[in-house]
Amino acid sequence: MADPRGGDRDFPEPPEGLAKPEDDSVVAFLDGPDQAEAAIEQLIEAGFERDRIYVLCGIRGAQRLDVSGAHHGLRGRVYRLLEWISDEKGILFRARDHLEAGGLVMSVPADDDRKADAARILAGHGAHGMAHFGRDHWEPLGA
Repeated sequence: MADPRGGDRDFPEPPEGLAKPEDDSVVAFLDGPDQAEAAIEQLIEAGFERDRIYVLCGIRGAQRLDVSGAHHGLRGRVYRLLEWISDEKGILFRARDHLEAGGLVMSVPADDDRKADAARILAGHGAHGMAHFGRDHWEPLGA
């Protein structure tokens, strides 16, 4: 996604539809495009799947996140409502706020065996606010 915050870089975008964490993924906040680019390179070198890493950038990323689900029909609104009544709403709102402030949010495929590796690599590039999403649960990662 080309974005003023991403400069002239095109980061991989999430699949079409409502942007949400995939099962077995690590989501992290990054402050700049250089951090994201370097993290992606190191993640790929470490064997993470390039075609399943994606990045939301800045204001357009916040719009794509669509915290209300209003732009994704009834299914999107219901999905977001379920997040709002769960403990996931905090990370959803933090992601929106971080994007609106010009940050980036990255998702990396990582099951329980690889989540620590992904978090270590991401943290090495300044990532913060990290969380691992498994099937029917999530957990914060890092400090």
